[in-house]
Amino acid sequence: MNDLMTKSFSSYVELKKQAHLNLNTERDLEMGQLNRTDEDNFFNFFPEIETVKASDIEEITNLLIDFQNMNEETKITHGPKVLRDLRDEMDFDMVSILHKVKIVKAKLKALDKSNMANCKLSVAYFEDTVVDRMRVNMTNGLRL
Repeated sequence: MNDLMTKSFSSYVELKKQAHLNLNTERDLEMGQLNRTDEDNFFNFFPEIETVKASDIEEITNLLIDFQNMNEETKITHGPKVLRDLRDEMDFDMVSILHKVKIVKAKLKALDKSNMANCKLSVAYFEDTVVDRMRVNMTNGLRL
């Protein structure tokens, strides 16, 4: 009887150790670990995304905030000269906003073209692969 308890307990301990080792050695899919070729593929893509996101989109949001503030000032101000000056500034800001938006739109089109060209590089980067979905989702995230 003692031998049965010892064997069952020792086999339980061995199974537990084996399961623990398997958990440590298996790759977790939810962690999103990429292999070396995928990382190389993203090496040039992430800086492109950051330049669009950091410089251009931030400038557009700042210009829009300034534009909204000037619009609120026009509601408060009653002097004709001050109103003309504010409207001139608003026109200038609107032109610069439209110019920046066209630049961002062109950069996003270039990113779309690079995403399509990337799909043709290798079988690993075809449509609906992890790399393709990640590139497309990040590019579409900038559009919002």
